[in-house]
Order: sequence, then C-alpha cells, then structure tokens
Amino acid sequence: MAEPKKVVIDYGDFEIEVVVRPKRAVRPREAPGREAPGAGGRKAVILDQMLRIGSVLEPRVPEGTVIYEAVGVGLDKEVAVSDKLVQFPVRDDFDIYMLVGRLVREFDKVLLFSGDKALVNDVRVRMAREGHRNVVVHYVPPSEFASRAQMIEELLKRIRQG
Repeated sequence: MAEPKKVVIDYGDFEIEVVVRPKRAVRPREAPGREAPGAGGRKAVILDQMLRIGSVLEPRVPEGTVIYEAVGVGLDKEVAVSDKLVQFPVRDDFDIYMLVGRLVREFDKVLLFSGDKALVNDVRVRMAREGHRNVVVHYVPPSEFASRAQMIEELLKRIRQG
C-alpha cells in the first residue's frame, strides 16, 4: 500500500499542510454464513460517561475492536491511549451523536453502550432515520448489575456477539 504524503501549500503569510492517504482497501464480504471463524469485521465500541471501564475491557475485546471511552472533564481533544482504546471529550449528548455518525462510516459495526435512556432512544431513532444498519445500541444502566465485574462480563458478551 502507498505511504501517506504531506502536501504543503504556500498561501502568503500562511502555509497549508495536507496529508494525503490512499483509500482503505475494501475486502469483498463473504456470503452469509460463510464468514471465517472469529470474523466479524472491525468494531467500534462507544462507552458513555457512566461506563468508565475502557481500560478494563481493552485487553479482553476481540481483535479489530476499538473502544471509544467518553471523558467529560479534563480532556479537550481525542487521545489514542493504545491501538484498542481511545478517549474522547464530551460536553453533551451531541458529541456522542457526532462520534457515532463518524464511526459508522469507518467501522463495519458500531456498538454504543449507555446508561442514559434518552440518549439510547435518540441514537436509535437518528441512526434508523439516516439508514445506518451497522449501529447497535445497548441500554446498560450500571445500577442494574449486582457488581462491576458482572457488568464487565455482560458488556464483553455483547461485544463478542456484535
């Protein structure tokens, strides 16, 4: 695959820098029921602010899964903690809508886990209206789990199922 190239444009007192990358190769999908074992494509998992367990899930999620963990205070831009964990700043629900809208085009499947019933319903409606069929929304209020360990196990089960 070709390497990204940096293009610099001189614009008087300013300079514009653009990075040009080759398009991602799109692999043809297998016929239904004929996927390779463990295949499931690339998944993005979004955890809202109530579910700050990205670092616990990170080593346990399947290959090709990236966790996006919402951080409300102290973060002003997206930070890639590792290849599998990204923290992103949120001020309100709109930031989560924008992230889902971006990831739906970058990943084969996007899973949103939230303990906020209104957010869950809004994302479901918005994604259906826009015709995105690769978004799965899970309502998981932390209060419904007996322990943090039980919640982690349930999220991992849902992530593996897709």
